[in-house]
Amino acid sequence: MKPDFITAEMIAPCGLDCSLCKRAQAEENPCPGCHGPNENKPEFCAYRCGIILCEKRKKNGYEFCDECPDYPCEDVMEKQNRYTSKYPLYESPAKNLRDIRELGMEAFLENERNQWTCSECGHVVSVHTGICSGCGKQYGAVVIPVDEDTWRIENGMVRFFLLKGTEKALLIDTGMTVRHAKKIASALTGLPVMLLNTHADQDHTGSNDEFESVYMHPADEPHYRNSGKSSRVIPVQDGDEIDLGHRKLKIIHLPGHTPGSIAVLDVSRRVLISGDPIQEHGRIFMFGERRNMKDYIASLEKLEKMTGGFDEIWPSHSDIPLSPDCIPRLREGAQDIVDGKAEGKPTEFFGQQITVYNLGFTTFLCNGREKTDP
Repeated sequence: MKPDFITAEMIAPCGLDCSLCKRAQAEENPCPGCHGPNENKPEFCAYRCGIILCEKRKKNGYEFCDECPDYPCEDVMEKQNRYTSKYPLYESPAKNLRDIRELGMEAFLENERNQWTCSECGHVVSVHTGICSGCGKQYGAVVIPVDEDTWRIENGMVRFFLLKGTEKALLIDTGMTVRHAKKIASALTGLPVMLLNTHADQDHTGSNDEFESVYMHPADEPHYRNSGKSSRVIPVQDGDEIDLGHRKLKIIHLPGHTPGSIAVLDVSRRVLISGDPIQEHGRIFMFGERRNMKDYIASLEKLEKMTGGFDEIWPSHSDIPLSPDCIPRLREGAQDIVDGKAEGKPTEFFGQQITVYNLGFTTFLCNGREKTDP
């Protein structure tokens, strides 16, 4: 099922996106969604759902339940509670209705397509199973303990991290399709959980709306707002420190992949949590207006001088852990792209014309031939 299947006609009165239902994604006799004819609908959706049967909604012509003075009713709350707790992936009907009101239907649908599209094949992922309707890739959150105070959480093609001190815990990013990262973190730590984003790309901010505030470099806040996120941004700058209680973290600004990309140095454990700029056998996105190869190379040069402070690198994508030795390889490869020494292959990627540079140890996706200022 391709993302263009996510349309206004597939948004139910309660706010659920029917496109994400496993029955709607079936190859044979797919469900047409709540607004469609009863043929091929599950029995409950067609004949027993209190929201579909609601006489007040029908009588007053309410398109969505939040138009009703009795909103949220018991039936709506049942849907809200079930879809935010029962299934592998998190879907909030209440948030969807709020976003439709605040952003407009088209912007809401675009956000839905971005959030629920498989990064591997471009098809839609099911909220009920966490499985892509195209390639069968499993999404959702897989929690992997690193030590008694540290966890990495795998979410398909992206990962995020939870660090615990003696007084509080820090969640570094919230994944792409996970919608209950705070709930996961709170269950693991029992301490107050704060949030920091390495940058504002949507595959790192999937659960951000669970948090009232987020640590972020201010250069990425405009992109964060454009994606419809509302959490209060607490700005962090290069060199800032966050103390979790006997566990100090240092912020390192690494612009290039995005203007506000940051890494987090776990000082006592000598680990660098790098976000997207450092990857091996992965794909580093450097196409689009927000990317800057000159800044990226400068950030790698800066990081090379700091390798005495860490023994391992934990990136958000691909291989983990990495040795600091990968940093000069990335810098040299990026410089070869800029200097025209690397061979690139023009291709189309999600409707954009880009150039792919496969350097063997990793791949850069760029805006065509990159060059620095003269």
